[in-house]
Amino acid sequence: MTSTGRFTLPSEENFAEKTKELAELWGADAIRNSDGTHLDESVLALGKKIYSAYFPTRAHNEWITLHMDETPQVYLLTGRVLAEADIVDVPLMDGFFEEQLKPNRDADPHKYWEVVDRTTNEVVDASLWTLDEDTDTVHVSGATPMHEYTVSFLA
Repeated sequence: MTSTGRFTLPSEENFAEKTKELAELWGADAIRNSDGTHLDESVLALGKKIYSAYFPTRAHNEWITLHMDETPQVYLLTGRVLAEADIVDVPLMDGFFEEQLKPNRDADPHKYWEVVDRTTNEVVDASLWTLDEDTDTVHVSGATPMHEYTVSFLA
């Protein structure tokens, strides 16, 4: 291709020759590292604009711990927990990688989170549950025995 512009080509380490070939073929004016990986010097020397993808679990951990308000947010859903009494505890992080994800307690959990009785598919009133921040557990009161409960929460 003889013209370039308006196309950013993703690349990564050990992919320099193919990056050069594709950049010429498709007319890329910029190259972006893939998910926070590093680019080879030969890719940097191609004379293209270079963009870095921000991916907080790769090489940016020190920065993100100082700027937690910049953390990308996702909603997570806990596994179902069976209530055996009128109080049930739902652990938030079971099944999730705690070194990668942390519950967002800065945004009001009672506003942005949701507890659901999965047996009836009814949302549990926010006044009936509390968050234990020390254990990352949601305590649901007024639960119906033998019903299953989940929590969707920001992390």
